[in-house]
Amino acid sequence: MAASGLGTCYRCLTSLRNARLWRYEFSASPKFQTVRRTPPSLTSRPPKRHIQSQQFKPFVPPSPESLPKAAPSKTYRRTHKWTRRLLYLALGLGVAYEIDQYFLYASFTRSARTFWLGLIVATDYKINFRPHPPLADSIQALHNRNAERLFDLLRTNGGLYLKIGQAIAMQSAILPPEFQKMFSRMFDDAPQNSWEDAEKVILEDFGKTPEELFGVSFSGEPGKGLLERTARASASVAQVHWARLADGREVAIKIQKREIAQQVGWDLWTFKVVARIYTWLFDIPLYSLVPYISERLLLETDFVNEADNSERMAKLVAGESRLRGRVYIPKVYRELSSKRIMTAEWIEGVRLWDKETLTRPWQGRWRQGSPGCKGAPLDPPNSQRVTEVTRNHPSEERLKPNRDWWKGPSGKGGLGVSLKDTMQTMVDLFSAQMFLWGWVRDSPLWDA
Repeated sequence: MAASGLGTCYRCLTSLRNARLWRYEFSASPKFQTVRRTPPSLTSRPPKRHIQSQQFKPFVPPSPESLPKAAPSKTYRRTHKWTRRLLYLALGLGVAYEIDQYFLYASFTRSARTFWLGLIVATDYKINFRPHPPLADSIQALHNRNAERLFDLLRTNGGLYLKIGQAIAMQSAILPPEFQKMFSRMFDDAPQNSWEDAEKVILEDFGKTPEELFGVSFSGEPGKGLLERTARASASVAQVHWARLADGREVAIKIQKREIAQQVGWDLWTFKVVARIYTWLFDIPLYSLVPYISERLLLETDFVNEADNSERMAKLVAGESRLRGRVYIPKVYRELSSKRIMTAEWIEGVRLWDKETLTRPWQGRWRQGSPGCKGAPLDPPNSQRVTEVTRNHPSEERLKPNRDWWKGPSGKGGLGVSLKDTMQTMVDLFSAQMFLWGWVRDSPLWDA
């Protein structure tokens, strides 16, 4: 009995101890209430104690011999290879660009710019030239933006690109009205080159300085002539400078821009390639203009041919009774001319399209014509003003006298000529070229 009682007490104590380790969960159901027992978690057990049975040894770094062999470091050979290639490419492009700018006068850059714009314009028309353009408001808007692109290209490239634009403008009746308006702006004045470039052309063609060739002085030296280093007019191929020689003759010196001779081959080749591609892409007979334009551009850069044309025109006009005394062709001074320089007589005049100046009443002196009329001597520049300008404003030289006294004190006078008579003279001149002589000179007086 005693043993049985002790066993019962032990089991009761054991059950009571286990009950403390178990968690009881009661369901929240209103109808039934159940109890679920959860076994005791492991964290509730007492922690175990670990006893170090080995002898303590202090930390000692391993010897180099005991370490494994080091793995080879990463070299990034592919990255280094492509980095070198990019550097070589950038260096090569930089050298090529500098050579193109200083030795080829940007011929390659201008050609690349032309091909790029040609690709943009061709793609634009291929996508949008249809009744309802997906990327344009209308066909007119498509023509407008591409005409502006072309105009910007021609003005940026300059040189013969402006001449090409002028040549196309003469035949622009086949083009959309938006392009006709754009090409009409090709006849505006072009930027002029510096006097240093013009001086180099004179040195290369004659082997003399401008002072030696024309007998002028830039410091106002007595007994010497005068020459304006600032151009009076600038066009696509050349620019015109005024000069007064030591003997009193006033001349217009037409100097070809120095870069034209280098650019002409590149520009014509680029024009031919673009014209050929556009003819093939759009089935437009654009390439048919290439032979005519190429021939005209080559002749435009030859001032010996220009001088021959002027002298031939002067002989033809002198032999025609209806034009003799109505049309005057300036004299060309061959001893001061070359393939890139043309020196001709300076003529005071008014632009043909300046209608108001042509028709306003004459307010000059009685029975006296306009300056230089019928070979009248031109009044020389003021020596004091020449000295002041050459010393203080050499980059903006304007040495030629104004000679606008014929406009009167108010400055509102004109030549007092009839528009009908003026236009009749032009009609007679071009009619004679086409129907009598069979030889047309588009601008018989001067072409810069």
